[in-house]
Amino acid sequence: MTVELKSVLSGFSEAVRPFVRNVVDFFESSQEEQKSRIEYLSSIKPSSRLAAVLVLLFEKDNHLRVLVTVRGKNLRTHGGQTSLPGGKMEETDGGDILTTAHREAHEEVGLPLNHPAVPTLGILELQPFYTLVVAPVVAILTDLTMIDGLKARSGEVDLIYSHPLEGLLDPSVALQLEDLVPRGSDNWPYELEPHNHQDYMVEALDNMKYRLHRFQTSAAPITGLTADVLINIAQIAYRKEPTYERFADGQLRSFDGLVKAFEKLRSESKEAKPVVWRAT
Repeated sequence: MTVELKSVLSGFSEAVRPFVRNVVDFFESSQEEQKSRIEYLSSIKPSSRLAAVLVLLFEKDNHLRVLVTVRGKNLRTHGGQTSLPGGKMEETDGGDILTTAHREAHEEVGLPLNHPAVPTLGILELQPFYTLVVAPVVAILTDLTMIDGLKARSGEVDLIYSHPLEGLLDPSVALQLEDLVPRGSDNWPYELEPHNHQDYMVEALDNMKYRLHRFQTSAAPITGLTADVLINIAQIAYRKEPTYERFADGQLRSFDGLVKAFEKLRSESKEAKPVVWRAT
């Protein structure tokens, strides 16, 4: 996953280059952690418990942005919601989580496979999601002409769009840069804009607290796991904390802590209990 820093940075303006450098430096300095994550993922059986999402970063109008999609409204799970391209590992992926992320992005939005303009940087902190372990795979897009060639897969993706990455740390940035959906509309039926949150008690995990963030966008809101992943990469890129309080009081913050809670859930029941979210 080592990339040539000079070749990556050459595709970005001076305004964005420092933030891309921060991301590349982060992954270059965490090679041992990357190896540990891959080893952990390889230990999970069956592989159907694994999933990956692709965090694709690119520049537009002197701002670093991230590619997101709106899932098909008729899908059985999370239809009509904003997500990152991704899905479960398949046998054809050969046990390689990076392959999973890129294959899913190719299938969902037509991102070319094995393209030199889409170097992979690494894997962010893993995310437990119900009975899955999700690996957020970060890649950089250096050829902007490829954006125009992306195409949503009919029935699976309703819309491809992007959002300013810094807006995940300072939501006011989105107000300045984006044509956001109207307050009170179907895509933002809330009074507060451009960000709000709600705290939940996860009953199946000993009433663990979880803060669900919502970010107003030009389409469906960025929320849940997608928001958590993008907050992580935004903090790495901009090296600053969010302008809002990210975690609920007592919320588990590390992947290891969450894994222990989820594995305890699995060990106590032959079938995983439904994860019930109760607003506090």
